[in-house]
Amino acid sequence: MRTVAFVSALGGVGCTTLVAHSAALLAERGHPVVALELSAQNTLGLYLGMREQPPTGWHSAVQAGGWLGDAAVENADGVRLLAHGPCAAPLPLAAPWLAQQLQALDVPNPTVVLLDTPPLPAPLAQQALACADVVLVVLDAAWRAVYLHASLQALLAGLQPHQRVGMVVTGVDPRSPSRRDALAQLRLQWPGQLLPYVLHQDEHLPQAQAQGLCVHQMAPYAQSAHDLQGIANWLEQTLAQPPLVRPPGGV
Repeated sequence: MRTVAFVSALGGVGCTTLVAHSAALLAERGHPVVALELSAQNTLGLYLGMREQPPTGWHSAVQAGGWLGDAAVENADGVRLLAHGPCAAPLPLAAPWLAQQLQALDVPNPTVVLLDTPPLPAPLAQQALACADVVLVVLDAAWRAVYLHASLQALLAGLQPHQRVGMVVTGVDPRSPSRRDALAQLRLQWPGQLLPYVLHQDEHLPQAQAQGLCVHQMAPYAQSAHDLQGIANWLEQTLAQPPLVRPPGGV
């Protein structure tokens, strides 16, 4: 099992969109995939065939004393979804809760587990960081992402040597001078660390979500569909590399 954490220090940057599309694209390419929603937004399923938010999820199962995996459902693409489900208040799930839950998943060894996390420093996002073989840091093409450079450097410095890291920029709009300038500054701040693919703003994305589809299923020639294929390519290539050696005692 390989685990990928999609993380950001900002809200509304598209982590859930990236997780849903990456899950669908990897599944279509023959990879066993589990998409685990750690964010209480409870919207991951909207790109994976659910026309409404799921009424239950792993949160209520765990709250009732059950196991996270009891909430698993599978969509037509073969993605196994563990939706968060609604909650009145988050559970106090201290580390290493997530690591233990992932180790208990009954999945074949080549399975890829994609973690959709709430914005850092949320506790479950921090647990996802600790569990991940691959960390994909999500930034948006805006000056708020530029402003967070120092805090993100500190975040990445805290990762372990065995963890692979990539950074992807979303919300790219060549028509917007401020977004063009922010993207240029992010490239200066993170030389060689940003993925060669970005995610452009594209009206096809919300249109696909309204139909319970990923954008490549509705509009395969859309700019965003092209972008997301590229990001999935990067993930597939990164996951195909031999796992880096975990340090003694590592999670």
